Amino acid sequence: MESNHNILLLDGDEQSALDIQRFLKVSAYTFGVSHVTQLQEGLNYLRTRKPDIVLLDAQMAQMGDFGLLKQQLDKDKIPIILLSANSGSESKREAEAIGAQDYIIKNKINLFHLQKTILNTLKITEAEAKLGNSFNQSTQQQSTLFRVLDKTSSAVIIVNADDFLLYANDNAYKLLSEEGVRNQLANHLSYRKLKEEEFIELRPGNLILKIRASETEWGGAAANLFVIDRFAGTGNKESLLADESFQALLNSLSENVIVLQYDRIVFANRAALNVFNLNLSAIREKLPAELIEGYASDPVLTVKSFVAERESKGLITLADGTQQIMALRTRPVTISGEFCQLLTFDPERGLPDQLVPQGSSAEDRFATDGVLHLASHDLREPVRTILNYVQLISENLHKKKYDAATEYADFAKAAADRMEKLLSDFKVYIALSDYKPTPTKVSMKMAVADVMKQMKAGIEATGAEVNVAGLPDVNADRELVEKLLVQLLDNALKFGKKGKKLVIDIGFDKFEGNVLFCVRDNGMGIPKKYQDKIFEPFERLNRVDEYPGNGLGLAICKKIIDMQKGKIWVESLPGFGSSFYFTL
Repeated sequence: MESNHNILLLDGDEQSALDIQRFLKVSAYTFGVSHVTQLQEGLNYLRTRKPDIVLLDAQMAQMGDFGLLKQQLDKDKIPIILLSANSGSESKREAEAIGAQDYIIKNKINLFHLQKTILNTLKITEAEAKLGNSFNQSTQQQSTLFRVLDKTSSAVIIVNADDFLLYANDNAYKLLSEEGVRNQLANHLSYRKLKEEEFIELRPGNLILKIRASETEWGGAAANLFVIDRFAGTGNKESLLADESFQALLNSLSENVIVLQYDRIVFANRAALNVFNLNLSAIREKLPAELIEGYASDPVLTVKSFVAERESKGLITLADGTQQIMALRTRPVTISGEFCQLLTFDPERGLPDQLVPQGSSAEDRFATDGVLHLASHDLREPVRTILNYVQLISENLHKKKYDAATEYADFAKAAADRMEKLLSDFKVYIALSDYKPTPTKVSMKMAVADVMKQMKAGIEATGAEVNVAGLPDVNADRELVEKLLVQLLDNALKFGKKGKKLVIDIGFDKFEGNVLFCVRDNGMGIPKKYQDKIFEPFERLNRVDEYPGNGLGLAICKKIIDMQKGKIWVESLPGFGSSFYFTL
């Protein structure tokens, strides 16, 4: 296998060098290691080849010829990891003195620490190298920004601290060309120091102008960004209610839905009306705050809410007089050509005991409650997606655009399929809380063979190459082992690197008396800061439309391993793949 990283090991201690080479040989990553014992040999090596990194014995850094070697390393921007026999604080000082990026204490070397230190140093060096291109990238980004601002439907204006107009897009110039509008805007488009976004509403004639002003930086200097949206002074609320198919679609949803226009209620579906025990005419034209205590009005579309929905909490008095805390979500939509906001809400509360498996420990019940809460949150995503596409289907059927409506129906079905898969995995996760493992002698070779049959369709669909080593038998629960392997293999199949053949290796190694099993892939990899989080329920690092997944697969793996008193962890480098290790 071709090496991913080439290492020059400069170490006169033969035993230390042998240990390091042994560790790197069994690493999840392929390292090419060249070992030399003299500085001059190292210098000759550097003059003909360029390693990715140098592991340097601290004693060699004290020798007279080290200056020449360091000069060559600095010239080629090759990072150094110092190998020291001293304590941590002393080793750190030694590393700083010679300009090493990191250090390792020799008598504390192990595979995972060594591997982690090397990979972290390589990533930092790579990031520093990219900084050299930052100016060109910044110029390109500014050019892209201009193109985006020119196409946005809002009027965008930027003024500096001297009130000079630095930028205005086409819509801004059109707006400023209207005399009545220009006169009112002139008093509000001057620079001021802003700690947070400021909102202004103007009503010139029959128009409504909603302005959001924020602090920004332009050309390295402080400036104000003004984003102006223009609306008709009176919205045609009746047009929203005239579409019977639109009403029927919203009424078919079990989720509580309210449609707002200019922050007033213009429609509520049957589920929402049942919560309030009111009819539509009783709540139409009301402010949401009149029905939901604590509802924070957001009459203008802020820069942040332009790209994401807004979440908050409020208190609702139910039909029986009791009060209930609700989770509120507001997002901008366009219905029948009118700008509106969709407000959805459901109870924010502890989940009922009957949803927790009977006989669970207090700790398990607490953990399960938390997972159920997360599940209820994640189930909303496909529901919201379906709701959005139902809206688009309605509009396109109304316009007799049947091809577009059919396409949106396919998207809605895909969201429903995601919900079904989430519910299926969630059922597996919850069932594990009530499962009692039965350890027996398990042939890992046979277990993997059965899993490969189950995953045959997915393997063929991705064109993946799966290599399986001769695996030893273990004492474990056969059913749990197969569930674990299914999830790990499924995870590897989902996160292959686009444009590259996916290769998955299933193997094992023996380290410090333990058998380590490993499922390794050459996929997209996982950034270091997320490697501890991915085993938590519903943690996803990628958008669903880019990579499938519901965030439960690795949580199921962690739960299975915990049930068998084992350990599971990941070693990964973005762009080069991931290795999932586990013990049983």
